[in-house]
Amino acid sequence: MTTDDKPKKPDRLKKPERAPYLSAVLVILPLISAIMLWTALRNLGTAESGFTGFLKTLLLPLAAFIVAYAVYRMAIEKAATLFSVGYVLAGIVGLVSILIVGASLFMGTLPGLIIKQVEERRLQVYASETARYSDVRTAHGAQAGRVVPVVMAIAADLDTKTECEKTSSCVSLRGSGGYGSTTRTLEALASRAAAVRDEAAAGLQQRDAVRGELADHLARMGTVLADEDRDVWERRIALRELDAGLEQLLNRLDEAVPTAMLAAYAGELRTGVNIPDRPDVTARVNALLAGYAANLETVLGQAGTGAIERPAFPPRTGAIQTLSYVGEFAPVALLVLSVELVFPLVLWVYTVLSLLWARYQANPDDNGPAPRESDFDDLTNLRPIDVPKRRRVRKLVESDDDQDVDDTPPVRRGRAR
Repeated sequence: MTTDDKPKKPDRLKKPERAPYLSAVLVILPLISAIMLWTALRNLGTAESGFTGFLKTLLLPLAAFIVAYAVYRMAIEKAATLFSVGYVLAGIVGLVSILIVGASLFMGTLPGLIIKQVEERRLQVYASETARYSDVRTAHGAQAGRVVPVVMAIAADLDTKTECEKTSSCVSLRGSGGYGSTTRTLEALASRAAAVRDEAAAGLQQRDAVRGELADHLARMGTVLADEDRDVWERRIALRELDAGLEQLLNRLDEAVPTAMLAAYAGELRTGVNIPDRPDVTARVNALLAGYAANLETVLGQAGTGAIERPAFPPRTGAIQTLSYVGEFAPVALLVLSVELVFPLVLWVYTVLSLLWARYQANPDDNGPAPRESDFDDLTNLRPIDVPKRRRVRKLVESDDDQDVDDTPPVRRGRAR
């Protein structure tokens, strides 16, 4: 028996010998994931004080290490080996298990690694919006301050009209001065205008003082936010306290100039007065007061525009909210994704390719198992029969009838002896 005649041994793939570095990787990779998860849990604030918090931060990373190590090892040693010899289900289970574990570790680790930076970013956005809102409110107070000169001009003009009426009756156009009903009416109007003027002037001074306090308050908020030596959660508490004081300052700024009182005064001027038995003088005085009211209402209308909604203090950043800022922390996200998900998948794929190559080297002439035939293969492999035409069949039959074939051997005739 020659060497070629010897029966071939069955194609069996020996159990692959695991490389030394692979054993270290299967331990180090889950260990790194567990350490990153522990850091993330502490940053997320899940580490409570006392024994309960210590136990929580210890058990979760430990469980993650055990699960990741078991899944990665079984996927590489078992699922990859079975998949290389034709068990497709084993490959699917291995891939799905790596994807689930890797995605879970990624979702649990990344938010905790960037949550402090995301919280600081959100507070910076809030500080910028608050500063813009304060500028709008300050501009609104400045518009309200423009009402004060108008009130001062009204009071001054009424004082002038009162003195003119006393000396030359320039308003009533009757007589040559004196202290009549017109003069008394103008004095009352001038006194009311002076009182409104004084109150508005006091509010203007108070507004300037509040604007200085507001600028100092915003500066303190910026200083607290920029203090990187303090933890972001401590800065958040300090900003929360300053935010409450900011609203009080803004309310004082709005109430410094009494716009409501000035609007009511414009309504009084629009109503006018009534001088007994002097309809013509009453008309002239009311026309004068209507002009004052129109000027005052115009300025008050300009002061009432430009109001915006105050930005709300942001709530504490959660794990899901951090994912919306992944684009700003893309390098960190890609690194965590590579450690938790990409590297295990690449390691599994290379293991499968190595096993397939080893199988090919063990039996390079093996083209794989023959395809299994089903009951329908005989039907699909049938070829159509070439049925002759009817005329051709008839000719063939006639030609067969005309030919007489004598199959008996010929008899030799001769002289009998």
